[in-house]
Amino acid sequence: MLLRFLDEMRPHLTDLYILGDLFEIWFEYSLVFPKDYFQPLAAFHNILNDGKKIHYVLGNHEITIGNFLSNFGFIVHRGPTVFDIDGRRVLLAHGNTIDKRLWTSFWENLLTSRLNHMLFRLLHPDLGISLAQSIARFSRRQPPSKRLMGMLENYAMRRLNDVDIVILAHSHSPVFKKILPNKYYINAGDWVTHFSYVTIDGDRISLKYFK
Repeated sequence: MLLRFLDEMRPHLTDLYILGDLFEIWFEYSLVFPKDYFQPLAAFHNILNDGKKIHYVLGNHEITIGNFLSNFGFIVHRGPTVFDIDGRRVLLAHGNTIDKRLWTSFWENLLTSRLNHMLFRLLHPDLGISLAQSIARFSRRQPPSKRLMGMLENYAMRRLNDVDIVILAHSHSPVFKKILPNKYYINAGDWVTHFSYVTIDGDRISLKYFK
């Protein structure tokens, strides 16, 4: 579905913004990456060859980031970033740094530990990637959290004091709220169950679903 979506959207894109967790797990080895990622990367390469920009705001499933993604052509952002899109100040973030739940804090500490990275590299990539993806699938099966959705919305309301639009992800729950005539909080949802995405085209700001 993602490949079909990118192919259909390609003629209409100006810039593309990815709000993290595009890959089930991104652990960057020196010489290898999972073969299942080849086709999506080829589709993104076609978009880059059209002269369009792809911004990648990192999420919590990007465990180690080297220079592969930036050398490939993505413009990588390591945290919440404000962009000027069609004359509007738009804050884009994945949302994991806003999530203060115990499980998420444990997950973040586990995956960002340099010692764990060193130990993980001792595993053969076939074993290491399978292990990491199994953990990610467990995380993905957790039910939607109203507490997390509240944290994200509260953060967005605070940031709307100095930007026009806040777009987050992480909760896997699409949200579209017009707060004032020119203020919006949007959660882009996910491509696990909702297949949702956001478009900004002049004055038209939309949350859409790919069927």
